[in-house]
Amino acid sequence: MTQSRSVNKVLVFIIFLLLLTNILVVGYFLCSPKKNVQQKIKDKDGFVTVLRNEVGFNDEQVARFTELKKTYWDDAKRKMEDIHSVKNTIFDLSKQEGTPDSVIEKLADSIGSLQKQVEINAYKHVTATRRICTSEQRPVYDSLMRKIINKGRSRKPGEAPPPQPKEK
Repeated sequence: MTQSRSVNKVLVFIIFLLLLTNILVVGYFLCSPKKNVQQKIKDKDGFVTVLRNEVGFNDEQVARFTELKKTYWDDAKRKMEDIHSVKNTIFDLSKQEGTPDSVIEKLADSIGSLQKQVEINAYKHVTATRRICTSEQRPVYDSLMRKIINKGRSRKPGEAPPPQPKEK
């Protein structure tokens, strides 16, 4: 009889422990979205923070950068949405039989043209932002931009990172 009581106590303790664990896990997931929203707000201003902390931008430079960013990124967003739309059109055409290759090539060329405009726009944005920098800030800004550009390079697992060009 005492052995069954002992076993019952252990089972009750295990059930209590599992119940407590489940409550904690549910509580964690219920609280997580608030953190994600805060992280999105932080990420939105993240580059400005990097410009302040790493490059040394002052308030006037940040204001000028923010204005540039709005101008350049509004245009870039529109172009990227156009690219997305053309890609959807190509996908929709893939469902149809007998779509001429010339139609797909023309659409692909339009994606290339739009992407070219996005890249030219990005170049103008980077050079305009670089002009905001003081001569002491430019090397730090250039290094930061190099890191950002190379960050998106995809590599096979286990492959060494791409060699960095030596700065003069």
